[in-house]
Amino acid sequence: MKRGLIIFFILLISIPAAIADEVLTINETQKESDNVTGQISIYENRAASITDLDELWESAASLYAKGDFSESLLHYLRIEELGYASEPLFYNIANCYFKRKEWGRSILYYERALRLNPSDKDIQYNLNLARDFTIDKIDKLPEFVLKTWLRGINYMLSADMWTYISLLLFAITALLLLNFRYGPGPGIRKLSFFLSLLSLLAGVIFSLFAMNQRNAYNNNNEAIILVPVSTVKSSPDASGNTLFILHEGTKVEFTGEKIGAWTKIELSDGRQGWIQSEDLVVI
Repeated sequence: MKRGLIIFFILLISIPAAIADEVLTINETQKESDNVTGQISIYENRAASITDLDELWESAASLYAKGDFSESLLHYLRIEELGYASEPLFYNIANCYFKRKEWGRSILYYERALRLNPSDKDIQYNLNLARDFTIDKIDKLPEFVLKTWLRGINYMLSADMWTYISLLLFAITALLLLNFRYGPGPGIRKLSFFLSLLSLLAGVIFSLFAMNQRNAYNNNNEAIILVPVSTVKSSPDASGNTLFILHEGTKVEFTGEKIGAWTKIELSDGRQGWIQSEDLVVI
């Protein structure tokens, strides 16, 4: 019996630890190949000669505070080029683009920052503010109330926080099971057993919340239009009928179909069509 409990505790601890490793690992974000619009190439700028992250970060923050948003942006982009990715980095890049009134790119990086921390109110506020400057105002299709409610709860905390809470609950479950096995009386042992079930259930649910955010971050089927005007066609060729026009900063979703230089997209209101792939950048 004791050996069985020991094996159970080992499994109980190893499962959330594996989940934590999976959730807390941040994949490298897709990098854009083109240079910043209207700027000198990063490799022709003095930021390119700096390789120390701390120096780049301090320089970027200092330049931003002085109002030199273009130069600050180059330093932040240099950090991204060195393979670094984080919520603060994407947030600061987005702020620089916003100050430069490049709404499409600011929305792109706010979206990337939000994927890393969906519960951040500052990112949400700035993203909505940037969207106010875009031309396309697209309504969302109504969804099931329970789905909206669960998403709201899920995004109250970041994936990291849900992981930490689930780890704590799994540890509490282990302690309660020990008390169930070695408790002083039948009443306390019975209470410990039922509390351990509740703690285990809550831990599993919160682990699923963390995994759901992780899966949303790794979802590569959403993109932002980064050209001033993009035409959506009824077929994947220039001779197809024009269905509607989209503008810079609009968020679209891929349907999974791609033919040559054309990608089929869907809007939040349900409309679909074919658009040139070069007009989009994946979030």
